[in-house]
Amino acid sequence: MAKIHTHYDNLKVSRHAPQEVIRASYKALSQKYHPDKNPGDEKAARIMAVVNSAYNVLADPVRRKEHDEWIASEEWEVEWLESSNAKDGQLRKGGDAGDAPSAHKPRRARLMRDPRWWLGLVTCFVAGAATAVLLFQQPGMMPDALAWSGVQKPVSVLASTPPAAATPVTAPAEPAPAPDSWAGRGTPAIRTLGIAQLVVPDRVPDCSTDLQTLTAPGGEPWPAESAYLPGYPVGNEGAGMQVTINNSANASPVFVKLYDLERRANVRHAFVQPRATFTLDRLTPGKYEVHYQNVVVGAGKGECDSRQPAP
Repeated sequence: MAKIHTHYDNLKVSRHAPQEVIRASYKALSQKYHPDKNPGDEKAARIMAVVNSAYNVLADPVRRKEHDEWIASEEWEVEWLESSNAKDGQLRKGGDAGDAPSAHKPRRARLMRDPRWWLGLVTCFVAGAATAVLLFQQPGMMPDALAWSGVQKPVSVLASTPPAAATPVTAPAEPAPAPDSWAGRGTPAIRTLGIAQLVVPDRVPDCSTDLQTLTAPGGEPWPAESAYLPGYPVGNEGAGMQVTINNSANASPVFVKLYDLERRANVRHAFVQPRATFTLDRLTPGKYEVHYQNVVVGAGKGECDSRQPAP
């Protein structure tokens, strides 16, 4: 199974390490990578920022519990994707091996000798002949019986988003044809597209609830533009649905997770810059929840750090 990079890896401790071990590892790494001991070393500064972010999470019991739950969810998702791919490969191999002709010939011969089979065939033939005679005798009935417009009511595909209501949008149905136009064309294809939008409200950064980190959960820097987070699988790929994250009214970037209610797993992870929008497109139709969290960076991060007690 693919390894999930966590804050435990950043501090070089095990997932069940007590607070004493976490604190000792943090002090050792701080002495090695502190900017005062490495002036002008950008790599040491980046590593120190990652170490500080990891310690802020693991030193807080509540945030550490949330991080452990996130690790369990991500590992379950990766394991599910890998097992699904393995099953698909086995099914393809089994399908190739099962293409050999089966023994249907004896059964087909028995059906040919069964008088009930011949009786049913004759009954269908007689019924078809009677219907043809009836239609030719009453020409006025044929257009009414066969002039089906071929247009069904499209089914809307919605995305469940607790912070904001989703807006279903369906492709417009084709106009109904004339009563006798059935003979000139076939049944039109029905196409629907489910579109949902989440509008993130503007808010002042909350140091107690917002995500205070200069790096993504995997330890890498946040993307410079709105995009999917690298290192995370992009699941539920299809062509019937899309979800737009509208962060244009918010001065803070947001970390977004798209949660599949049927699979009970996160299928998309994205980072949306402030005053911007990002679309999670090419989704299979289904029921989803959009989970988002404001990210405190820059000046807001310094303000939150000044409010926290020194470790």
